Amino acid sequence: MTGGKHAASAAQAGILLMSYGGPQSGEDCEPYLRNLFLDPALVPIPSLLRPFLAGRMARRRAPKLRQNYASMGRFSPLLRETREQAQALERLLGSGCRCKVGMRYWTPSIGQACRDFAQEGVESIVLLPMFPHESATTTGTCVEEADRALKSEGWCGRLAVIRSFATAPGYLEAMAEGLGRALRESEAESRVLFCAHGLPVSIARRDPYPSQILSTVAALCERFAINLDPVSLDGSSPSSAGAPGGGTVRGALGWQGKVGLMRWLEPSAEEVIDRWGRDGVSMLIMVPVSFVSEHSETLYEMDVLMAGLARERGMTVSRVPAIGSHPAFVEMLSRAVREVFTGGGSEGVVSERLEAP
Repeated sequence: MTGGKHAASAAQAGILLMSYGGPQSGEDCEPYLRNLFLDPALVPIPSLLRPFLAGRMARRRAPKLRQNYASMGRFSPLLRETREQAQALERLLGSGCRCKVGMRYWTPSIGQACRDFAQEGVESIVLLPMFPHESATTTGTCVEEADRALKSEGWCGRLAVIRSFATAPGYLEAMAEGLGRALRESEAESRVLFCAHGLPVSIARRDPYPSQILSTVAALCERFAINLDPVSLDGSSPSSAGAPGGGTVRGALGWQGKVGLMRWLEPSAEEVIDRWGRDGVSMLIMVPVSFVSEHSETLYEMDVLMAGLARERGMTVSRVPAIGSHPAFVEMLSRAVREVFTGGGSEGVVSERLEAP
């Protein structure tokens, strides 16, 4: 192997854990939003107008984002928790492997992490988006950013990407531990709301993300005999796809995070909570399905907005924590990284080797 214009100094593997990132202070909110709105994968603005409109939208929305973090009582812990995951993974992988963190819309950036790997002479890189379910709006944009950065460095080693781990046993085991604890501590008539970040229907119809979300939810429902309400994955009529019945606990999949005027996947999490409130449900268990770390979607949207709505409807609320650095989850990641170049494959993990940049 060669390291492009940077001579390889050692046979070393680099693992890049990638996520969106999040503001660490009030001053970060506007530039963070601007970076996000500049991404055509998320906001399809004409290229000539994109810088102007991204800046304008960021200025308009930054005060609200600062208010959201004030409601949370802190800024995003996403970077800290992703670094903890990287450290735990590096300990399991042992010598010869370096784990770095790169954020798509904030610092430390994906580009900087890729430049560091190239300059250090790393010969093999595994891109590890920290999204259990693959989407063009998450996995796709992170991988494309890494590819651009590696090309700019002239790096030409071995490259692979772990695209999803929606039904990997270690991931499900970590999720099930938190849900099982919440169910044991719940009331007899509790209902379980599986919360996932939504997508516009126009994207969802061509994206693997919705069906992978349902696969995760179905596996958890089967484990705990939860009767899942019918689910619509593409904006059409709801299907009966999901977990088999037979249990006494009822569950539903609700989508969160809608912005703009486009039609998004339904029902929203808020719609489910409102409906269950009218049904007289006394206790709500919320499960963050599409997030492996705590950030604004869990700490604000779920803990402040959705939990507040549920309490207004007379419900007691329990929220399952994000899995973070759960040992079963990190062990699953370590197996997937070890096997991505061998072709052996890990159960429930979708990965591929890529052409050198």
